[in-house]
Amino acid sequence: MSTSASAGPPAAVAAASGDLVPSRSAGVAVDSGQRGHLEISSRVVERIAEVAALRVGAVVRQPATFGRSLPNATAKVAGQHVRLDVDVVARWGRPLPETAAAVRSLVAEHVSELTGLVVDAVAVDVVAFATDPSAPALTGARDEEDR
Repeated sequence: MSTSASAGPPAAVAAASGDLVPSRSAGVAVDSGQRGHLEISSRVVERIAEVAALRVGAVVRQPATFGRSLPNATAKVAGQHVRLDVDVVARWGRPLPETAAAVRSLVAEHVSELTGLVVDAVAVDVVAFATDPSAPALTGARDEEDR
């Protein structure tokens, strides 16, 4: 009499709320704390913030000619906390306090939701204005100095 065994994946180990997970190699349960950790680079956080800022209706994208394009974000990540500085171009005629508040709120929400980090602060600087979204942004002090 012969018996045959199927060569399938190891059986899953029943665990309470993800404390133990099955190992692919030997079918042994491994503590979830031993699986490693995820590091989110500051550039990823900055890119999420830039895309979130563009979702505010009063913010305009300005492509880079020399230097950097706008919106531009700088993130300082420390452990599970992050602080952000966001530079934006606003449409002319839109109220700046409301625009900055909307950018601050949306950036904090998106960064927190997508990364799991705690957003401690979002500083918003309106560095230029645009009368027409397709036209280059008009800046205040720098334009006067160039003339």
